[in-house]
Amino acid sequence: MLGEGAAPADVAGLRKDLGLDRPLLGQYVAWLSGAVRGDLGSSILTKRKVTREILAAVPATAELALAAFLGAILVAVPTGVASALARGKPLDGFLRAVSLLGVSTPNYVSGPLLVLVFSIGLGLLPVSGRDGRGALLLPAATLAFALAALLSRMVRACLAEEMDRPYVAAAIARGERPLRAILRHAGRNALPPVLVVAGLQFGSLLTGAVVTETIFSWPGVGRLLVQSIQRRDYPLVQGCVLFIAVTFILVNASVDALAAALDPRARARAAGEGA
Repeated sequence: MLGEGAAPADVAGLRKDLGLDRPLLGQYVAWLSGAVRGDLGSSILTKRKVTREILAAVPATAELALAAFLGAILVAVPTGVASALARGKPLDGFLRAVSLLGVSTPNYVSGPLLVLVFSIGLGLLPVSGRDGRGALLLPAATLAFALAALLSRMVRACLAEEMDRPYVAAAIARGERPLRAILRHAGRNALPPVLVVAGLQFGSLLTGAVVTETIFSWPGVGRLLVQSIQRRDYPLVQGCVLFIAVTFILVNASVDALAAALDPRARARAAGEGA
């Protein structure tokens, strides 16, 4: 932070300001007690509270994650259902190939490709930032592309498995239309595992959009973390990592509770493990 040519007095002053002159256990206890109170220290560069810096970046990350998640759901559900209903047909093969491409393409590839096509090539959307018109579309599409591919494959797999169950054939035998029987009965049972995966992926969107936010200069928590690492702003790095970890844990816990509420089999397994 001070450079190799810093004076010893400056180094000693910085160590004292950061609390590095105290024993390691004392440093940890002091940081932990501050974290419990919501005090994560101050940024070395801006001198602002770390909590305030993170809270200022949260709305941008939440906006991006929510847009990407909704976009992925709107694409994944109909394509997954269509793929399951067309099992073994050319449409199924095409949709599975597209989803495989989406799953296999990392964000640092799809993001620049979208910029080349829609920003530089066609000039329709801004390259980066949050203020321009339509600025949300490209970063959200970058995140949604891989997520939609994953969820589409999940929807197809779960629905196809349930379609082979005897209760679906029984519903059709009772006179229900095949499509209605599949969507009503098989779709209901296929929903919980899809929701679990979708919820976990939403947590990943909230906490793991570091690459996408950096590519598009999106002012969220992920970009803040990268900038803090580059500037060696360690209190801010600690705060961002802590925020990401806590958010991921809370999202996972919420998803588990939702899955147990939707799926009686999950509640039965949880009751059996607790007995």
